[in-house]
Amino acid sequence: MNDSGKFQIKLLTNFEKTQQKLLRDRYRKNPQGKAEFVALIEKFIKILSIEPRPRPPLGHLEQWPKGTSRDGWELWKLEFKMPQISSGEAGQGRLIYLINCIEKKVGFIWIYTHAEFEKRPPDQNLKRLLLEIMDNYEVSDKSNNLADSGDGETGEDKVGENKSNES
Repeated sequence: MNDSGKFQIKLLTNFEKTQQKLLRDRYRKNPQGKAEFVALIEKFIKILSIEPRPRPPLGHLEQWPKGTSRDGWELWKLEFKMPQISSGEAGQGRLIYLINCIEKKVGFIWIYTHAEFEKRPPDQNLKRLLLEIMDNYEVSDKSNNLADSGDGETGEDKVGENKSNES
């Protein structure tokens, strides 16, 4: 596939916080599991940069919290097995992400286990976060387009694989 078909991946601030919490809570005493988890996130980055709409059972379109849906945006959730965690709900990982269909960008929003949230984070928390991300994204993208140097990301969004390796 040529590069024009690729989506840019952003690891948003809330994703980074929830990823660090998962690493601390689930892999603090398991360096091999931690390495496998980080590798899994890197694999998702590669997969979703090419095809951000994976078929079930890996991914599915998620229902928007009331009042958040916007044209040109899609809300998705991945469901996956947490590396080296065999115990029930804690072994069921979830990753919520946004797709900006027009700009061909994917923003990782929240990563958690089924033990933390049975379905997903509470709608009021998700709604606040989604609106903040989409509002800030639109403003920052407009300013980035004025002086497009290729690396004009906002300070709160981190791009791609390098950030995952810091964990």
